[in-house]
Amino acid sequence: MFFLKQPRYLVYCDTEKSSDRISEQTKMESLLKNKIKNQKGFSLPEILIVLLIIAILVVLALPQITASRRMLRFSGMQRQLATSLNEARQSAMSQRNAVTFRYDDANKRTIIYGGNFGVMGDAKNQKTDFATRGLLPDEIVYGRPTGASTAALGDTSNMTALSGDAVDITFQPDGSVVDASNNPVNKALFFYDRKSKKDGAFAISILGAGGRTKVWRYSKGANVYVE
Repeated sequence: MFFLKQPRYLVYCDTEKSSDRISEQTKMESLLKNKIKNQKGFSLPEILIVLLIIAILVVLALPQITASRRMLRFSGMQRQLATSLNEARQSAMSQRNAVTFRYDDANKRTIIYGGNFGVMGDAKNQKTDFATRGLLPDEIVYGRPTGASTAALGDTSNMTALSGDAVDITFQPDGSVVDASNNPVNKALFFYDRKSKKDGAFAISILGAGGRTKVWRYSKGANVYVE
């Protein structure tokens, strides 16, 4: 311990404490450097194992993801069909003119014509192409999947057969659907996905008396279409 003499004051220096602080700081810096040096990354085998596990999980999940996306698109088709049928009926009633909904199985599309929509083939026809909505044409099948019940739906409607690769449903000005003798007649459209078959199979019925539309889905457990 010593004192430095200054003109007006004394500076006190504790060399022992100062030395201790420098020593502690040096130790901390040394420990920090050693800790950084000792830190290790992942080895190549560890990285490869992790990548392999991720790849296996992706492969296992991919079929389920693909199936879910297909079901989602098919559900969208179901909703669009019901919407187009209801639009054709409402148009017939509002225009006080017969309006026809057509499902064209050859081109996988719906066409609304008649009244303000013009005759079939007119530029004013309203068309909806399902092949451009994420569905492949060969995946959309008109009818029932193999093994599914062929019984009539709960409202007594049964599948309307294709005629020239199409089904025409003409709504009268009062919204009804009638046959050639002007008697109310029920219609029903059935669809399924060629890949998922019974999964996602559905039907849409149209009651002749009032033109009301009902949507049905196939239940594998009960082997019946339920509303």
